[in-house]
Amino acid sequence: MSTIFPREEKAEQIFDRILTNPNACERLKNTFFEAIPSAEESEGAGTDIPGTVFTAALFNAYENKDLSAFLMAVCNNSVFDLLRNSFLIPIRFNDKGVENPVLLTDDKGNLLNEFKNHLYEKKYKMFHKLYEEQDEIPDYQMYMADGFRENHSYTDSGEIVTEKISKHTGILLMFRFPESVKLDINEDRIYAVVWDFLMRLQEELPRALMYYGVRDEEGREKNTATLGIFLPFHHFETKMEKNIEIANGIGLGCREHILAEINRQAGK
Repeated sequence: MSTIFPREEKAEQIFDRILTNPNACERLKNTFFEAIPSAEESEGAGTDIPGTVFTAALFNAYENKDLSAFLMAVCNNSVFDLLRNSFLIPIRFNDKGVENPVLLTDDKGNLLNEFKNHLYEKKYKMFHKLYEEQDEIPDYQMYMADGFRENHSYTDSGEIVTEKISKHTGILLMFRFPESVKLDINEDRIYAVVWDFLMRLQEELPRALMYYGVRDEEGREKNTATLGIFLPFHHFETKMEKNIEIANGIGLGCREHILAEINRQAGK
């Protein structure tokens, strides 16, 4: 894809000279934010980063056509951070080896020993009551869990750091696929089904999180046999029983459509 404007000649030489001059970098940063009248009023909008870091990110984005490199300097989010934090794509389970969500209870609804402290006492009573009121054979596995979202930004020295944001305790519903199902087929079409149901989830339960997919520490994408819906107490505890019912319907619908898509791809 071509760029909107012709790329400047000798750009690398120009950028290198500017990067050696902190005052020039600061002037460039100020010019950028002056063009965004509300930026100075937006906490964490990137105006507080050093001009040298801002300029290096801008030039890196220009040279490599890497928008995320620049967005992290401006708003502490990569492109896909923005999508996840806008609830427009699901969060991967344990992305890059970082446990998320963190299960606080076992398969029988008991609080794990390492989490038996006063911080979880009140929430656990609420969770346990709901756990005991489940159907005898529920459609999902229910856990109390901690979940979070992420953003990425630069340190003053220009290194990339990952930060956990919006950390909440809540109820996690896990919808598992049959063990016989192997999701080693067209994952793009499966993902399209997941995305459609994520949009339904946001229509019914705005700010609920959906988990799907795995990416290991080496960055390799792996299929998952589990779909998760996370309901933070902070947003949903007032009508949690009803909210679980809604989430259950969406999770079951998604699982059924995924299985149907798998069968279509397998020619059944």
